[in-house]
Amino acid sequence: MADILDRDQGITLEKKDYTKAEIRRKVVLLAWPAIVEMFLMTFKQIVDTAMVGRLGEEAVAAVGLAMSPMMLFMGFFAAIGVGSTALVARFVGAKDHEGAKRAGHQSLILSIGSALVISTAIFGLARYVIIFMGAEPDVIPLGTTYMRTLSPGLIFMSTAFVMSGVLRGAGDTKTPMRVNAVANVANVILNFFLIFETRVLTLWGLELLIPGAGWGVFGAALGTAISRGIGGMVILSILFRGKSVVKLDLQRIFDLDFDLLRRIIKIGIPAAVERMVMSSGQIMFNRIVASLGTTAFAAHHLAIVAESISYMPGFGFSMAATTLVGQGLGAKDPDLAEKCGRETWRIGGMVMSFMGVLFFVFPHYFMNFLTNEPEVISLGIMCLRIVAVAQPPFAMAIILSGAIRGAGDTKFPMYASILGIWIIRLSLAMVLGIFLGLGLLGVWLAMAIDLYFRGFLFYFRFSSGYWKNIEV
Repeated sequence: MADILDRDQGITLEKKDYTKAEIRRKVVLLAWPAIVEMFLMTFKQIVDTAMVGRLGEEAVAAVGLAMSPMMLFMGFFAAIGVGSTALVARFVGAKDHEGAKRAGHQSLILSIGSALVISTAIFGLARYVIIFMGAEPDVIPLGTTYMRTLSPGLIFMSTAFVMSGVLRGAGDTKTPMRVNAVANVANVILNFFLIFETRVLTLWGLELLIPGAGWGVFGAALGTAISRGIGGMVILSILFRGKSVVKLDLQRIFDLDFDLLRRIIKIGIPAAVERMVMSSGQIMFNRIVASLGTTAFAAHHLAIVAESISYMPGFGFSMAATTLVGQGLGAKDPDLAEKCGRETWRIGGMVMSFMGVLFFVFPHYFMNFLTNEPEVISLGIMCLRIVAVAQPPFAMAIILSGAIRGAGDTKFPMYASILGIWIIRLSLAMVLGIFLGLGLLGVWLAMAIDLYFRGFLFYFRFSSGYWKNIEV
């Protein structure tokens, strides 16, 4: 399988005068596999949610409440990935392939170590976390089961997260896309047989007996854990046997390079804090929504899943911006790095704005696919129309934050998240949603205002050029 998936050396920059068309081509070549990968991840989440949604509101709420704290813990893996991508991109831009390999080894060590600690914590604290999230009594055991079942597979999930970041720093976004495709196909197949009981399906007039375990929420979590395990093992196989500039050496796998570890952590710590700020803020945000009742929370969760169709492309362009800015600075050409960041934002902004139009005009199609509960659909349509008008600034926040992270400027996104999530979003959600009695409408208005605030913050930060002078 590794031979099939491992085919690309990656997209790299060198110090030269690129035309706008050449920059645009590199942006697209880097971004489209990342976008496909994000769509695959989104599709997996949508399929998971649609399948679990057939089990009832309690199952949807359990998975939704469990995922927020899971994202908090997984923020550590993403932070290591950010540090790895930025550092590898600098090495590749400077044509220092040996340095890129060493950075890859240290990234793997960090990912495994952090996963062992975090998975143990999740398994032990799962029930208390679900209770803290404000789950109703019938949701608590389902959410606890979901978190505990996912926890053992985090070591493979962290490996896939971090080592994909290493490959992206080297300009290879196709390999992570292919690995994610394999994992997602496995996830859908496993869910199909693990969630539902044995049943008869009618297809083209034929009645087919489909075997099933009937494990419900536990089956959904088990399918996800197994599929992520497959993805982690595949990407390790590729890195040990592949042709990338960061090909790993099994004999050097535990060789510690404390200078590189320090540099990865230096970039990663602010990114980790940012993820913790965002995820913990999302947890508090979800607690506010949960206080509005199970129906409101189910609509909120499903609308977030539907909205991810728009911001996943944004994350794809953000990854491209991180790589190109990092490589441009590694090649000692900050002006080229800025041109790449701006061009990536322009293209990604158009894509997300188009998705906003679809959310505003056709929200019922998205919600009907995810659930058949009329009240949930009605509330979800309202949420999608609110967030539709916030897509342009959301694109600025996602893509330009990726650009400055590629330069190693990870502190500013941390500060922006503290201001946007904790000061603006949560405060306004309480005022509009609870105190003024606007309910879910007020909560989503607060979220839209936060997106506008952070979008313009990142625009001004990128335009200042401060990130060009940061040492990593």
